[in-house]
Amino acid sequence: MVTQDPWKVAAMAYVAYGVVYFVGAASQITPDRQHDFYGVPWWAFFVIGAALVAICPVLVWKRYRRFTQVLSVFPAIKAATLLMKQGKLMGAGEPTIPYNWFFAMVALMASIMLFRVAFGAKSAPLKQ
Repeated sequence: MVTQDPWKVAAMAYVAYGVVYFVGAASQITPDRQHDFYGVPWWAFFVIGAALVAICPVLVWKRYRRFTQVLSVFPAIKAATLLMKQGKLMGAGEPTIPYNWFFAMVALMASIMLFRVAFGAKSAPLKQ
């Protein structure tokens, strides 16, 4: 079933972004990275990330405009940082990382979808 509701599409785009982010983080965890960070255990960041992937799309789905406006910025920042890293590799003549290209495009699309509904026309009833 394909939905035409842009809020639901944006919520699902954020789910896709969260899953790609989570898979990328999980694939890079190695024993030398499994250490506390200022007293916070390494696995706590995975728990927080999973909670964000579970909670944020629900708030977008429910049309919380202000929340979605703020949320739309973060995937854009992630896409920019990934593209800068890829650019540095290209500038140094080193091979780029294919996963980072994929992740940057997913992040960019999620940000565009979130931005479009958060800052778009106010035709539907919304929660501020």
